[in-house]
Amino acid sequence: MKNPQPGKKGASHSPGSLQRHFLLLVGYVTFGCAGDPNPAAETIPFDAARTWRDMETIVGFGERPAGSSNLEKLRNFLEEELRAVELEPRRERFTAQTPRGPVDFCNLVVDLPAGKAAAPNPPICVLCAHIDTKGGMPFRFVGANDGASETAVLLELARQLTARGPTLPIAYRFVFFDGEESVRPEWEGEDNCYGSRHHVRQLEKSGMISRVKACVLIDMVGDADLQLTVEKNSDPALMAIFIGAALKIGLGAHVGGRARALQDDHIPFRAAGIPAVDLIDFEYGPGNSYWHQVSDTLEMCSPDSVHAVGRIVLAGLVDVEKWVQTR
Repeated sequence: MKNPQPGKKGASHSPGSLQRHFLLLVGYVTFGCAGDPNPAAETIPFDAARTWRDMETIVGFGERPAGSSNLEKLRNFLEEELRAVELEPRRERFTAQTPRGPVDFCNLVVDLPAGKAAAPNPPICVLCAHIDTKGGMPFRFVGANDGASETAVLLELARQLTARGPTLPIAYRFVFFDGEESVRPEWEGEDNCYGSRHHVRQLEKSGMISRVKACVLIDMVGDADLQLTVEKNSDPALMAIFIGAALKIGLGAHVGGRARALQDDHIPFRAAGIPAVDLIDFEYGPGNSYWHQVSDTLEMCSPDSVHAVGRIVLAGLVDVEKWVQTR
């Protein structure tokens, strides 16, 4: 992710553009399923304390660029935690050509089947985040927000949805992407999103892509001053679902940030025709000044923020589950 040049990661849009996104929300509520009642935020089971401890553990591994031993430590940790709730993670290894030559990458993929009452070959919703941090920095970059926060939230979502397993009307796939960050200093061309591009190609090759009806990407969600961006490259209906969920559970203060068109791991899914949404706060510090800086530490993040995002996602998924069954 993450080039703040116009037209790339940080292109912003006018207040009128933001207004149109909220009009889309109103239209979606009128459409139907977003109008169903959701539980209050405090009743949604998302363990913020455990998520924060996971963030601390992840940051404790240090810098985690693609191909590093620290990133391998993180993968081992994730596998252990996922297996603790009887999930079966598998490694999706691949080698990609980068501006600095071939690099070995490895995604982690976990499938959670639908419940027994679900229809045959139920639709799949992909929940994903990237686990790598930006490499080649002139300082120690631990990526508390950009790397650790989304990984910890996705891990906790896997735990919570696994607990719902017998009643799930659809299947879920959790993907922890390697190689989201560019190898070069700037985000240019295809020097980014290595893991998500590879995974989408695998979905296409296997034929499973026909069952994937939605992709929800989580990125940079630990900011102590959390306000999720209205991301313009996201599917409007999915964006409306999660904005609506936040409003209904009393967390509307954390959505509706500055409208931007961003490049991130959701783009390969969109290019393949899969509705995808990027849940991201791309205003990290004044003027996004903490992004890819030494200041991206736990001190700039908050357990309240990851708690809010976890609850927004879980509340929104109630409506996503209905939405994908109509597609």
